[in-house]
Amino acid sequence: MRFRSLLSFALLASLPALAQTTASPLLRAEGPKIMDAQHHEVLLQGMNLGGWLLQEGYMMKPGYGGTQGSVKKVLYQARLSDAQVEKFYQQYRDNFITKADIDFIAQQGFNCIRLPLHYDLFLTPSQRAVRNGVIRGTVPYADYVAKLKEWQQKGELFKEPARLEAIRVIDRVLGWCAANKLYVVLDLHAAPGSQGTDSNIADALQTNDFWKEPVYQEITNGLWAALARRYKNDGRIAMYDLINEPNNVPGGNPPIQAMFEKLINTVRAEGDQHLLLLEGNGFGNNYNGIEKKSFTHQENLVYNSHRYSILPKYPLSNAVDASNPDANQLGAIANLVKFREAQQVPVWVGETGENSPQWMGEAAHNLNSVGIGWCNWTYKRFNDKPIAALLRIKPPYPVDVKSAADLPVILEDIKFKNCIQNPDVIAALKAELKK
Repeated sequence: MRFRSLLSFALLASLPALAQTTASPLLRAEGPKIMDAQHHEVLLQGMNLGGWLLQEGYMMKPGYGGTQGSVKKVLYQARLSDAQVEKFYQQYRDNFITKADIDFIAQQGFNCIRLPLHYDLFLTPSQRAVRNGVIRGTVPYADYVAKLKEWQQKGELFKEPARLEAIRVIDRVLGWCAANKLYVVLDLHAAPGSQGTDSNIADALQTNDFWKEPVYQEITNGLWAALARRYKNDGRIAMYDLINEPNNVPGGNPPIQAMFEKLINTVRAEGDQHLLLLEGNGFGNNYNGIEKKSFTHQENLVYNSHRYSILPKYPLSNAVDASNPDANQLGAIANLVKFREAQQVPVWVGETGENSPQWMGEAAHNLNSVGIGWCNWTYKRFNDKPIAALLRIKPPYPVDVKSAADLPVILEDIKFKNCIQNPDVIAALKAELKK
């Protein structure tokens, strides 16, 4: 069964869109359950807003692979100036998700959205220009790292949050979602320096530098400190997803545990008791050495598993996945249930989807049956055929741009009113949102 607290959201919807000065109720963890201020269990059934604040290559065109930087390179090769590229991305952000999109998601019956964030948008325009120079090929990567260290040492990062593009977007989304009684999950999807070898999800300039170059973790720590200071009393936010999908980490799980220990302590030091989502090694699945007992602050932790190809009908009576008997390797529903009970922590499937409508419907049904919330990936992306998303955006594709003249039609097509619904996907997921 799925619960919402209308009273809590009545309070939240009345709050201003900017930084909160009045405390509002936060969700909390009680053993293996997520609870609201009225002591009702909350089963978060959500939708990811992928492809908006971070353009993953495959979402920009079927069969295309690459980072957001590779998409920008296409624009540079089409002879667009830096100013033109920045203007395009500003308009893209303004058009891709609007209040109409959030209204539509709420109308289907979802009760939260997960907001994948690119750290690039927490930089000022002048700081972002240096990073863009690396992508364009006019600034050496080593020079960019040196500038990051300089900005970090001088306290010039996240200095005025209200003037940063990411904060503008977050505040706007919080307002739209509260009006629709939707919770928001803040997800640091592309961490500074790249949190793994999958350069697509991290918009990597150089893969795995998050683990190799200390300044990147210092920056990430400073970013979460800034977010905690700003949003610590904001109950419209359900959870902070501290780092999305660490993968192929040098040294395995110990560096991940150490990183989470630091980030958790930083958020708590700001007086912030939001639920904190932890993602294990291997795209949010392996938690050996990252169990709740390994952390100084063990309160209000939630474990985030991503499920794409695992069969949804794996027998629930089995203690573990027979193909992988490691109880801390999440994914199969039986493993999720066993981990949740053994660790006495909530688990949440922060990403699932990219499959047939039948698969996605069955996966949602089976997760619902054991009281595990989930968040579908993703809301909309470019394609000329039906896809595993609620909406699709018709061609032309951003990666096929030849000149600035090609941009207006793309910016128009991404608007909600011009997107095409995928009725089979909507029906499959909507049916499970009524449970």
